[in-house]
Amino acid sequence: MGKVFWSGLVLSIIGLLVSASWMGVDKALHITSDAAFCGSCHSMKPMQQTFLHSTHGGRSVLGIQALCTDCHLPQDSQVSYLYHKARNGAWDVWKEYVLGAEDVDWVARLDEADRYVYDSGCLKCHNNLEKGSQLSNRQFVAHKPYFQSRIEKQCIDCHDVGHPGLRELLTDSAQ
Repeated sequence: MGKVFWSGLVLSIIGLLVSASWMGVDKALHITSDAAFCGSCHSMKPMQQTFLHSTHGGRSVLGIQALCTDCHLPQDSQVSYLYHKARNGAWDVWKEYVLGAEDVDWVARLDEADRYVYDSGCLKCHNNLEKGSQLSNRQFVAHKPYFQSRIEKQCIDCHDVGHPGLRELLTDSAQ
């Protein structure tokens, strides 16, 4: 009885520790992915403000709110997501608190949005777009070249979502 009992107890404790660790990591990933967390950096305040006024940031008639990481991290695999989250997060903290973010030209960065907004995030939520657009001729015609990979465009090239009025807010605050 002794060996079986102790083996069972040790395995149970290991299982509980693994489960608790997994839940803790999952909670930490979620907490560090929303607008409240991202907006806690001074340089991200305009992005947070405009995001909260967007359809994806809380103004949805469906009550759905995306996380910052839904758009700004790749959603094609967990490995890619975790790698980019760790790399980008470390850089953002370093830039904000060590190097200083005052020298970032945020208006110019808007023109590079295709480097830090991922279609995989759009398609994660709009997962039925290709099939659904076939029911609407207008949508189908608009998205057909994209789904057939005949164009080199990203979702944000046609859809201005996420941060309405950000360019104007950044331009006004720079003056």
